[in-house]
Amino acid sequence: MLQFLRNLPKIELHAHLNGSLNIDSIRELAAKVYGVQTKEFSTLCERFIKFEKGAKLDDCFEKFGFVHELTSTKEGLEYATELVIRDFAKDNVIYVELRTTPKANGNMSRRSYLDTVLGVIKNKSDLYKIKVKLLPSINRAEPVAVAEETVALAVELATIEPEIIVGIDFSGNPNQGNFKDFIPVLSKARNHGLKLAMHCAEVDNPVEIREMIRFGMSRCGHGTYLSDSGFEHMKEENIPIECCLTSNVKSGTVANIGAHHLKQLMATCAPKVLCTDDSGVFDTTLSDEFFLATESFGLTKSQCIALTMEAVEHAFATREEKLMLKMQIYKYTRLQNK
Repeated sequence: MLQFLRNLPKIELHAHLNGSLNIDSIRELAAKVYGVQTKEFSTLCERFIKFEKGAKLDDCFEKFGFVHELTSTKEGLEYATELVIRDFAKDNVIYVELRTTPKANGNMSRRSYLDTVLGVIKNKSDLYKIKVKLLPSINRAEPVAVAEETVALAVELATIEPEIIVGIDFSGNPNQGNFKDFIPVLSKARNHGLKLAMHCAEVDNPVEIREMIRFGMSRCGHGTYLSDSGFEHMKEENIPIECCLTSNVKSGTVANIGAHHLKQLMATCAPKVLCTDDSGVFDTTLSDEFFLATESFGLTKSQCIALTMEAVEHAFATREEKLMLKMQIYKYTRLQNK
């Protein structure tokens, strides 16, 4: 089964750029760009993917500072973006939507940050034979003014690269910031044709969950604390829940894999997609996530294929792109049946 899943052409719809650098790629990035191969650096790498028993969601966000330092220069960001694209392609991911929060520092403005990531996507996607989209991220822990700048940049750049910049990601530490403050800027993004992939119900906050459901979204990130009525709403509106099994278990938002809501979503035929979230931080791949689902919930090969086809339907891709993706998946499955 694992080999079948590794070779299956896959669709990744929830992947944060900096969190998707695995340990080997982080070492490769550090060696090429910074020449860092010290014992201290190796210890930092080990801590990056180590989760203590009883880890909480806040602990996960503390880990990102390590990678953000490595991608704080144009050269570092360029190579990191290429490595992430390469590693998804190695796992036979044929379509990926990358999310990243534009960062401003002494080396880059938010615009140059996005320009750098866009440049790599344009120059390297064909090399690795993978279709890559970009969702600039609003970090809810930052001021609304930063979100306004991010959306303004996304709207502008989407007119230049409409087949790459296709949406906005709303994420960041769900224990920080107030969703209501971001409604105007999210509305602006939606009014300009950008899809909204929003982290929703990642923590138990019923008031905010109701606000987010009322506002609406194109896809729901995690949905861990949705009520039965929340799940029913997503089903009625055909809003898929981006399920990230390893992420949810390691960050402590579900008690264990057996308690994950993917089982409920499968049983009720509610819209869902299987994703990695941060494949580097959580030391996983999309193939591993599918295998975990087969081991935990008894998914068959046919169900894994169906989940993959479902992901195509919910991708922020054009009709022509979706047709090409389905043809690639169908070609593989047809060969498996011979």
